[in-house]
Amino acid sequence: MRKPAIPVTSSLPLDIAQVVEPLKQNVELITGARPGSTAISPLATTATLDDVITQVNLILSRINRSG
Repeated sequence: MRKPAIPVTSSLPLDIAQVVEPLKQNVELITGARPGSTAISPLATTATLDDVITQVNLILSRINRSG
């Protein structure tokens, strides 16, 4: 099932598009929907604490846009 997405902003009035486009880009980066972004794979049921820490750090870096 596809997740809801923010539609293309080119058909919006310019003043609204200027606000919505950066939000759209951030949501796409966080969710992995932005072209060029990589998917975050689920952890195995046998994941170690180190695996969990690595995964959490990956999510945080994506949210913070530092990686």
